[in-house]
Amino acid sequence: MRSNKAGLADLKRLHAAAQAASKAEEERATIQKKQQQADIVASAADRQLFARMTEAVKPLAADPRILHRAASGQARGAELEQRRARAAGQAPEPALGLSDGLAGFAEDQSDLHWAAPGIGPDVQRQLRRAYWPVSAHLDLHGLNSDQARTALASFVAQSQGHGARCIRIVHGKGYGSQNGQPVLKSRVAHWLTQLPAVSAFASAPAAHGGQGALLVLIRLP
Repeated sequence: MRSNKAGLADLKRLHAAAQAASKAEEERATIQKKQQQADIVASAADRQLFARMTEAVKPLAADPRILHRAASGQARGAELEQRRARAAGQAPEPALGLSDGLAGFAEDQSDLHWAAPGIGPDVQRQLRRAYWPVSAHLDLHGLNSDQARTALASFVAQSQGHGARCIRIVHGKGYGSQNGQPVLKSRVAHWLTQLPAVSAFASAPAAHGGQGALLVLIRLP
């Protein structure tokens, strides 16, 4: 008889322990669920707060790296050397072998374009539409022909060395010249055709300077 009572007591204790464990598990699940819900609410509140704080913030435009009048010091040095050579009765060769010949590009030509052999016409059309982002630009305003030639050759070489795919050359529209025509426009175009690093160029769209600038596609090494 005592054995039966002991067995019943053990069963009751086991049952009570099982109920307690089950209740504890339910409580843990309830707490975990409430915590997850609180996290979700907090996350949503954080997102809303962040959205309110940043709604007036405008992303910065990805400005291309600007090289303004690059290598102007080198240009002045080259001009000085040329002046010395002229004073000594010598006729120095143009910087880096770039000829001043203007064949193929008239001074009053509004739209300029050129492509190296093997470059299709689609490339020039894409340049006119600024298909490639402009990585850097060179402004030749205020430079004479000798300075501009040296600066241009140096800038193109630097751009190729830095992996710049598309660059902009600002040659001006000639508003400040004596005859109202751009002085450097046709010369810059002719110099570019002589640089092996240049694949093609075309007059820039209005947003990039229009007829006062060229977009140049660089042949990557």
